[in-house]
Amino acid sequence: MSESSNEPGRAGRLPLVVGARGGGICVAAILAAVGALFAWQASLLDLGHVGLPGPGFFPLVLAIVVTALAIIIGVEHWRAPAGGEKVALFHRDVLIVMAASLAVPLVFSALGALLALGLFAVAILVIVGRVPLLLAIVAAAAFVATCWIMFEVLLGLQLPVGPF
Repeated sequence: MSESSNEPGRAGRLPLVVGARGGGICVAAILAAVGALFAWQASLLDLGHVGLPGPGFFPLVLAIVVTALAIIIGVEHWRAPAGGEKVALFHRDVLIVMAASLAVPLVFSALGALLALGLFAVAILVIVGRVPLLLAIVAAAAFVATCWIMFEVLLGLQLPVGPF
């Protein structure tokens, strides 16, 4: 990161440049809070049993993994020396992925799971990855096929089909 990013004229602009230690601790705290929220919400769902996991099982596992990794990241950054390297928070690509990720649940049932995930994959590949549109469509189709195999064939779950 160049020193010009910290010029007074850049105040209020994104990405926000902060110290790696403080930024890492903040991100770890946010991830731990998200993990705790997931764990709380997953605990309200049926966890099922070993042979047949319920709808709360995978969110609970995800919550445990996210929280554990957030704690590890936070401790490592806490132990790091103060000052030093600078990092950029709220980078354009990160904000695009976050916005697209928040849009997926809104259209998941209306468009159907596979179409919503396919559009998400194409959008991320084209906008963030700068992949040519045709290649992005092929890659998204492979991703959607893999999702279908994992959820519908292997796990026997019915995904929302949408209008098509």
